Amino acid sequence: MSAHGTPADERQVFLDSLVGGSAAHLTLAPGVTASSLQAGTRQGLALHVAREALQASQLQNVLERRFEQAVAFDGCFIYIDAQDALVIWHALPPQRNLLNSLLSRMLSLANLETLDARTRG
Repeated sequence: MSAHGTPADERQVFLDSLVGGSAAHLTLAPGVTASSLQAGTRQGLALHVAREALQASQLQNVLERRFEQAVAFDGCFIYIDAQDALVIWHALPPQRNLLNSLLSRMLSLANLETLDARTRG
């Protein structure tokens, strides 16, 4: 628990900032963050897994899951950024109440469900 409250409280503050259109950043674990990220003209949610935090075969597993379960992970774009971090990006949904489940889905795609359970509350 941090000075800001529980991990679930911090997650809710992060999601509220996204809904409000503010720049938002949430550290989920060392080397794993969620943030707002604009791609072209679209505002989105990005899950970053730093190179140091990547597990063996994680990138391969993420790519396989994305295409094997195309419907479940529709709208998720996967790439490696200039710092060699794995990034999963998704445009912000028009229904802002879906942001929490979107973050959960992105964590599931990255095989980081334990971080989802820890921050959902």
